[in-house]
Amino acid sequence: MQTSGPFKRKCGWTALLCAVVLSGCDAPEKAPAGSVAAAWQRRDQAGAASASLSNQQAVTNRQVLIPRDTEAKEPTIATVNGRPVARRRVLDLLLKARGVEVLEQLIGLEAAATAAANAGLTVTQADVDREYEQALRNLADPLSSVTPKPFDRKAAERLLKTVLSQRNVSREEFDIITQRNAYLRKIVGSQQVLTEQQLRREFDRLYGKRVQVRHIQLGTLAEVARVKERLTAGEDFAELAGRYSANTASARSEGLLDPFSAGDEEVPALLREAAFSLEPGQVSDAVRIGEWYHLVKVERLLPAVEKEFEQVRAELERSARRRMAAPAMYELFESLFREATIEIHDPALAEAFHRKHEDRARRATGSGRLRGP
Repeated sequence: MQTSGPFKRKCGWTALLCAVVLSGCDAPEKAPAGSVAAAWQRRDQAGAASASLSNQQAVTNRQVLIPRDTEAKEPTIATVNGRPVARRRVLDLLLKARGVEVLEQLIGLEAAATAAANAGLTVTQADVDREYEQALRNLADPLSSVTPKPFDRKAAERLLKTVLSQRNVSREEFDIITQRNAYLRKIVGSQQVLTEQQLRREFDRLYGKRVQVRHIQLGTLAEVARVKERLTAGEDFAELAGRYSANTASARSEGLLDPFSAGDEEVPALLREAAFSLEPGQVSDAVRIGEWYHLVKVERLLPAVEKEFEQVRAELERSARRRMAAPAMYELFESLFREATIEIHDPALAEAFHRKHEDRARRATGSGRLRGP
């Protein structure tokens, strides 16, 4: 399935960021104060007073401030040296710059909430809280599936704040993504059907031949070079992992991760490839995974575990359902967005949305499903 970049990025937040919590479970009737979404609401309520500038005005009024002859007619959002800045002009710029991305998330939330209600499913605050907790864990520790220790929640919260600021994403948007994912996860969980083949693959993943490694997670190649110099000088890998690894969760266990198999899709493919290409005691070159670099040392190779398949079937089912949820949630999000009936009443936002989703607009032409002013 071909998918657009913004969906991969936003759902990845989920995955990132994917794969995020709201104070309630129903789609909010009123957007949080200070958000772009709230600005839309206030703008819509303004009615005709908040209509877009005419083409003639757009040509003649290139300056940031509204001309004096229209000042009295416009709600004012600020004043600069005694001159008013019209709310309408600021909101038009916001809608054109960031409106579509935020609207996409609101569409996803509304569509997911509707689909859950139609299926007779209820999302509770506890569901949303778990989704937020998992998002924090994944953000703080890209290897959380094989990190044996609890993650540092406060550090994760600080990292989340930094990432949101760097990506120009508001906390309200992040909350929308979290709530949406809680709905998606509930729907996917109610629809999952596991085959015997999938359970057998899960059995091999959990009980087949595995490797256990230590890793040091670093932010730059310069840091990698400094740590490698210390290793060459004879310093202990485990001690360096505890001292220098940016992954605070695994650093507490001196970089030691839980064993994983060559087919464990929860472990990044490059890390698996590096681990299974080394002999016990060997250290890899820097492995780039997302924004981080990893040095990997193989501690031991583990033979397959002698277990009867039927004895662990229930465990296999739980594990497989959890692992399969993320890609299924992504596909469901894409499907719900594609099938949603969307009417955009704001001229500036409609223009930007149609421009970005040209394929959707062409498919909907004549059907009346996607409408703007």
